[in-house]
Amino acid sequence: MSLKEVPCTIMRGGTSKGVFFRRDALPSDESKMTEAIMEIFGSGDPMQIDGLGGTHTQTSKTMVVWKSNRKGVDVDYLFGQVGVERRIVDYTGNCGNLTSAVGPFALDEGIVRVAGSKGLVRLYNVNTKKRVDALVSLQKGKTVYDGDYMIDGVPNPGARIDITWHEPEGSVSGKLLPTGDHVYKATIAGEEIECSIVDAANPVVFVRAKDVGMTGTELPNQVRSETLAKLEKVRSRATRLLGLVKTDEEATSKSGHIPFIATVGEVQDYVSTNGKMINAGSYNLLARLFSIQKMHHAYAVTGAVCTAVAARISGTVVNQFYKGKSDTVIIGHPKGVIDIGVKMRPGETPKVESVIVARTARRLMSGKAFYHDR
Repeated sequence: MSLKEVPCTIMRGGTSKGVFFRRDALPSDESKMTEAIMEIFGSGDPMQIDGLGGTHTQTSKTMVVWKSNRKGVDVDYLFGQVGVERRIVDYTGNCGNLTSAVGPFALDEGIVRVAGSKGLVRLYNVNTKKRVDALVSLQKGKTVYDGDYMIDGVPNPGARIDITWHEPEGSVSGKLLPTGDHVYKATIAGEEIECSIVDAANPVVFVRAKDVGMTGTELPNQVRSETLAKLEKVRSRATRLLGLVKTDEEATSKSGHIPFIATVGEVQDYVSTNGKMINAGSYNLLARLFSIQKMHHAYAVTGAVCTAVAARISGTVVNQFYKGKSDTVIIGHPKGVIDIGVKMRPGETPKVESVIVARTARRLMSGKAFYHDR
């Protein structure tokens, strides 16, 4: 059986890392494309020893990119969360961190051309059917990666990339509040747990940290297994309510990484994973995000977009803990903070106009990957 080669680039986007492909370089058949991606990553093995995967959800991701034929859009892109232990590519939802590298990749590959020192790349995420704009620093039409902008969770500075989500609500469910409730009461094993299910950029289920036995300041290695199990049961219920599975029991095995689940708690001082003191005055919402039964090492950007939106909706579990008074929601997460600018149209039914997040990205490696031509 022969090996086929495919050009690819490994990119860091925000606090995530993934392998980027041009769509026309992969098999045209979608099932064969997915099989090729899983083999290239080495899915089905926790070490991903026979592939390029990074053995963690944040480093086992892919973006497939192509020139758009849509009016007012430059680039279409498909995100895939590539399984580590499981042979699966989950195309539900989007990755906000890695989205920050789509514009740079498209520019450097010549998929789109923009003049000037700042280039606006108009993106369309086909997973969620949402428009996203990326404002990228340029020199002679190529991405400028060097800069002095720092984001928590990345050790080195880079050029600032502003990512704007346009009307991000209802990315999966079609509704900002999929159940119609600001607070949904889930009865899990005889215990009632209040949660808010919000869908913006990606759907997220929010619970109070204290309701699942947490203080809210825990770091990824400090969450007890029984807490993770309880969170997964709440997430499973929400997954069924979103219509992604037929039963709660199917959620863990079939639903992939969407929806996320997050805990929120009282703003307070805490120590980050790198030993830095995060003072209560430096942020206005304490939250922890979980994906595939693990706490995110920082905070997924699509999760941050949804969290910031939820913070601005009166009556949600998140809003109960939000200490901000402006359009900027600053989330305290395990590695520091992330700022989210939210523009909402007030009213009995709030409308999310746009959300903006600043990230950095870097081109790490470009070459050829190999897979079997089955």
